[in-house]
Amino acid sequence: MADILSLILNFVWGAWFLWLPLFLFFILKDVWLQYARAIYLSKTKWILLEIKVPREIAKTPKAMESIFAGIHGTSRLGNLYERYWKGFFVPWFSLEIVGNNTGVHFYIWCSTFFRKMIESQIFAQYPSCEINEVEDYTKSLPESMPHPEWGMWGTELVLQKPDAYPIRTYEDFTLSEKIALKEEEKKVDPLSALMEFLGSLNEGENIWIQMLVRTAGDKWKKEGQQLVAKLAGREPKAEEPAITKMIYSIDKAIGGISANVSDKKESAMLPKIMNLTPGEVDVIKSIERNISKIGLEVGFRWIYIAHKDKYNVVAIPAMNGIFRQFASPTLNGFKPNKLITTSIDYVLKGTRETIRKRRLYNAYRLRSFFMPPYHKKSKGFVLSSEELATIYHFPGEVVHAPGFARIEAKKGAPPVNLPI
Repeated sequence: MADILSLILNFVWGAWFLWLPLFLFFILKDVWLQYARAIYLSKTKWILLEIKVPREIAKTPKAMESIFAGIHGTSRLGNLYERYWKGFFVPWFSLEIVGNNTGVHFYIWCSTFFRKMIESQIFAQYPSCEINEVEDYTKSLPESMPHPEWGMWGTELVLQKPDAYPIRTYEDFTLSEKIALKEEEKKVDPLSALMEFLGSLNEGENIWIQMLVRTAGDKWKKEGQQLVAKLAGREPKAEEPAITKMIYSIDKAIGGISANVSDKKESAMLPKIMNLTPGEVDVIKSIERNISKIGLEVGFRWIYIAHKDKYNVVAIPAMNGIFRQFASPTLNGFKPNKLITTSIDYVLKGTRETIRKRRLYNAYRLRSFFMPPYHKKSKGFVLSSEELATIYHFPGEVVHAPGFARIEAKKGAPPVNLPI
């Protein structure tokens, strides 16, 4: 027995050049991938664009869906060489809303490579707006938190239910195209409360809202389809082997038993569907409409920062209340991620709050979410283009918040007969 074991060990050791590279590959693959991506990131140039819209704007949030469709088109994964050697990754964008004593500001953070794409998409929907490259507003505050002169509270928002369940969208707030031609006072913009509150901040107070987005795959749609089947009383469709599909197709073509079995299953499901309440039917319709849209993976966070003498704790429940308006009892809504929120109520409260504040603040300033150095306790989710356009769009005339700075004059094309 000892001789056999010795022979096996000698063989394994002698063939080290075959198994050792594979062993090291699986062990060090993730380490190398992070290193390659860090190099790629260091070579990427980023830009912060501020968008200012005119006072008279009749566009609904549906216009933003077209802009997000452009972002969704940046979903190139790259080939194996680009991903594992060059560190290429799916690009992400940061949609930001900032409030301070100067008013309310809309920003989009992206790599310089996509600047023209973002500008063309916005001008196509909002031709009268202004887009300017600006200095990063986060640099006007301390480089790290906690800080002896500043107070901070922040959290990350996640969905209460699976991604396929929609939040309340602008269609539910009577801000759709059907209302666009009617009286302005009949419109209800879900961002009105947010604009009013952000515009009321005093000097030394700051609220930062950040939605980091990138293209989502089709997994959330498939999960939504399975959810619809479950709610409707049907068995979720499982992927069948190719040989099974072929046998069923042949059997059905010659009038075999599979067709009869299928008919019996369908007839058995009819009573279950007919027993659904109107509310359950509405939920199914809402999910189906939601998953019919394009999806974007989202990391959603917000931070309140103020001088210690201006820090107003009321701002925290006020902001949480504003985000609750997007919730529906039967569908979906936002809630704080307790693993990220900077307030701790139990063991090692001071130390843990310090760590969380430092981590969240640095992640915000770096626009980091989908990749390190952000923490693994962060939870991304998928929003459809309609959902995302509801919480990030450029408000129309219905929003009268005095702190929301607008362009007073519209841009127009020069006369065709203008002498040169």
